[in-house]
Amino acid sequence: MLAKVSEWSVQSDVEGVRGAHFWIITALMAFVTFFYYVDQTRLVSISPFNHSFFTGVHDALRALFFVPIIYATLAFRVRGSLITSFVFLCVVLPRALLFSPYPNPLLRSLISVATTALISLLLATYLNQLEKERKGHAESSKLHEELSQYHQRFDQRLIGLEILVRGERNKLLSILEGIEDRVLIVGSDYRIRFTNLSIEKEFGEGVGSYCYRYLFNFDGPCERLCRLPNIIGGATERLEYVFSDGRTLEGIASPFVDSDGKVCQLTILRDITQRKRVELELIELGKLKSELLSNVSHELRSPLTSIKGIISSLLQKDIKFDDETRDMLLVSVSEETDRLARLVTNLLDMSKLEAGVWKPEKERCHISDIINEALERQKWVHKQHIFEIDLEPDLPEIYADYSQIRQVLINLLENAVAYSKGGTKIVVRARSVNGGVEVSVSDQGMGIPREDLGKIFDKFYRGSQKRQGYGGAGLGLAICQAIILSHGGQIWAESEIGQGSMFHFTLPVLSQTISEA
Repeated sequence: MLAKVSEWSVQSDVEGVRGAHFWIITALMAFVTFFYYVDQTRLVSISPFNHSFFTGVHDALRALFFVPIIYATLAFRVRGSLITSFVFLCVVLPRALLFSPYPNPLLRSLISVATTALISLLLATYLNQLEKERKGHAESSKLHEELSQYHQRFDQRLIGLEILVRGERNKLLSILEGIEDRVLIVGSDYRIRFTNLSIEKEFGEGVGSYCYRYLFNFDGPCERLCRLPNIIGGATERLEYVFSDGRTLEGIASPFVDSDGKVCQLTILRDITQRKRVELELIELGKLKSELLSNVSHELRSPLTSIKGIISSLLQKDIKFDDETRDMLLVSVSEETDRLARLVTNLLDMSKLEAGVWKPEKERCHISDIINEALERQKWVHKQHIFEIDLEPDLPEIYADYSQIRQVLINLLENAVAYSKGGTKIVVRARSVNGGVEVSVSDQGMGIPREDLGKIFDKFYRGSQKRQGYGGAGLGLAICQAIILSHGGQIWAESEIGQGSMFHFTLPVLSQTISEA
């Protein structure tokens, strides 16, 4: 159903009816606002506006704002969600601040706004993801259709060549000599009688050699690959040979009567290595999409379940919470919301990097300023860890995108916190090295197994080590690598089990970057 809603949103944009959506949303918002404040007008004395639904606690009335907000989300995605949620906040604040007689009016209003905004943002993000998947499916279908057409054309060509072999034997040899496909004729004794130039360029001169030794360097015929007995018997078969160097040859083998009257095997081969590679990439793309959906759905479900449980507890009128408990629950909601925001940010950053639209906007800056700014936030969020800085004096300026390099540091620091216990040190170092600046982030965590070091920068790879906190989607380090490479730098990791890990990245200094430009 959400897929159909996503298609409706795209179709609406194409047909130019966004203006109609705007006025519908405006009307809905005005209609709900009227109900929300009707008890403050003279109409409250008129039935049905004097009903307790309009004059009692306004939690149910605030829920009506969900209708225009969701409509705006479906029509305008994230922008519609944010604007209508802000309007919702502006509508409910006057009552909460000025004349609501009920307890905790501001808190109840803010919870309603935050919940509605969060749900609408998640819906908008999911609809955007559905649209991307639909486009990706269309591109995959187009590629599959092109491959199918190519395969059909190839089949037609092979059939045409087979007919030509049967009808014009003597003329065929001269034609086969110059075609691009690889051609060889093998007698019933497995000896090669003819090879054309294409196959000789790849395998060398082969006339008189045994076919199994010429092609595969075998000592004898291979029953799994060899079709010669069937071909001599009159059959026509398709062949596919995979070589140790990764090449794949596909072809057709058919009977051929040589000039001495003996039935031989005529084989025409074509290199389909590239096509096989594309097919494998399509399979890998499907696995990657499934893994993405699995990871994201799991990471979204956990904080949403926690937020739902906490809000349900706070909304129960028969349970009274003291201030300390209420603050603890609200802090938990804030932390889970931050977790959702980080996940969405990582997904958006990775999609922008892959699409090539998040290009670095480089400027003159000091790496020490970026490190200090990134650490300030981490020290406040992760108070249970000890953060230290070790900067070499007089570090040269770099020419980089300030916000992207800060994001790299934040991701590395978050990763260090996730895999190290509270009370341990996390140290950020920077030094000049070989005409550049090298920055490292080290922790005293559990370390990374040697077999995982080559995979940790892959998308959606989360390793075998247990995190101290919630799991991630496996995008943080992949984003770091993409950003550093786009700046002309390098990134790598060093680690030993039980002794912690150290992540390094390098950036060119300002003078070197300008001279290269």
